[in-house]
Amino acid sequence: MKIMKYKKFYIAFSLILAISFYLITFIYYGGFEKSITFNGGIRITVVMPEGKTKKDIEESVKKAGFSKFTVRLVDIKENKYDIEFGPEVRDQLKERAKEERTIAEELEKELLPFLNIPRENVISRDIISASYGFNLFETAMMALLWTLILITVYVSFRFDFSFALGATTALLHDLIITIGFIGVARIEPSIPVVAAVLTLIGYSINDTIVIFDRIRNKIRDKNDLTNQSILDSAIIETFSRTIITSFLTMLSLVAIIISKAESLIDFSWVLIFGIIIGTYSSIAIATPVMYYYEKFRIRRSATT
Repeated sequence: MKIMKYKKFYIAFSLILAISFYLITFIYYGGFEKSITFNGGIRITVVMPEGKTKKDIEESVKKAGFSKFTVRLVDIKENKYDIEFGPEVRDQLKERAKEERTIAEELEKELLPFLNIPRENVISRDIISASYGFNLFETAMMALLWTLILITVYVSFRFDFSFALGATTALLHDLIITIGFIGVARIEPSIPVVAAVLTLIGYSINDTIVIFDRIRNKIRDKNDLTNQSILDSAIIETFSRTIITSFLTMLSLVAIIISKAESLIDFSWVLIFGIIIGTYSSIAIATPVMYYYEKFRIRRSATT
């Protein structure tokens, strides 16, 4: 199997996929899905009477005059739901309530009669400001940045700069395409989604290091890194382990989706896609990038 023979096709495919995802996200949808975690808003957690479903709640909220909201089941045993409203609703209620401490009270005054539950059934209320969301977004971006930096340093120390370049490029590839998938799939950015992306980075680098370790064991000197047959051989020898590990990991994520654990469904979908794209990049992006860098290094050395 000549995997490296199609290295230009892999790179072109990834570029087309990434561009397509972002064009769909920003041109067709007008941007990423809004999230109160990062954009601010209001969240109330309610316990509904037995027999009431997510659909019943959504209909009641619409009847109360709210158009933009999200309903999420958080406890199937207690029939507990989160109802989330974006910053537009928060600002409207703030104007009516006059004081920020009464925003939740104003929301409950307008909403609870349509839900047909007493105020005691509201077990928590959160008002999230835009500044909090911005700080959280900034923290998430810094976490991703430091993860990439530390992984690059680690791979450079354990292997060589060309390996680190390939691994880091593959991780950036995974991040860019997975974030594009989040936009196309209309998945709401949240803390579990950020956790899924960070988990993906660890999973992807593990796959890449397994392949790189096999390559290192096969080469006699750095010039062998431009020998496509050696690279193909290393990838093929680790292929079955990579596929089996990915498949078994995805089974647990599919189980979460089937069980309808709504608070983890977005996390599971992002990670399933991330595992697929991470497995692909370990094989089709990391090694070709390393190969092209070594070709460049040898050519540059020959001219100096």
